[in-house]
Amino acid sequence: MDYSKILQELEEASLFDLYRLSVAIDDEINNPQRIKKVKQSLRLGEEITWFDGSSNRLERAIVKKISASRCEIKNLSDAKVWRIIYASINTDNVDASIHSNQKFGLKKSALSVGDIVSFLDKEHKLQFAKVQKLNPKTAGVITMQGDPWRVYYEYLSKSMDIDAKIIKEKKLESEQWLKNNSALLKNSHSNFSDDVIDEISL
Repeated sequence: MDYSKILQELEEASLFDLYRLSVAIDDEINNPQRIKKVKQSLRLGEEITWFDGSSNRLERAIVKKISASRCEIKNLSDAKVWRIIYASINTDNVDASIHSNQKFGLKKSALSVGDIVSFLDKEHKLQFAKVQKLNPKTAGVITMQGDPWRVYYEYLSKSMDIDAKIIKEKKLESEQWLKNNSALLKNSHSNFSDDVIDEISL
């Protein structure tokens, strides 16, 4: 299922339309037959992926306990134990990412904790940052200088086409920071490549 396409189609939906759909979706999320099917597919000790709504990304975990309404799991990334609803378990291993075609003004649904983003600060200087928290209206980020910011989603960008031109103004520190975070940039910026770093280094 293409989640990005579905959200694009919902752009024309009214607030009431969205609410009506949410009620129907909640009914299906709590459908006993759907829950039973997921429970029957799980095995204690097996590795699964589940969608963490707070970080807006998939997490890898081990199944610890299968109960009536919740599944107890242990995250592989931080060893934390969670009791999650069965609807959050990615039994079919689908791609849960949502992509945005916008160059500026990202939506919360298109961001995950750990993504690399950029924005212009109050002095109109380009800042690169790593997403730490997704709030209702703003993203909590840490800049490459280690400074915490809360930035409205409408001011964030993941477009390297634009950023590469502006970034030359901060050549030395940006070049080193980009090299250190190139793996994350490739994951969160669809058009990022090592050529961007080479271009900045010229």
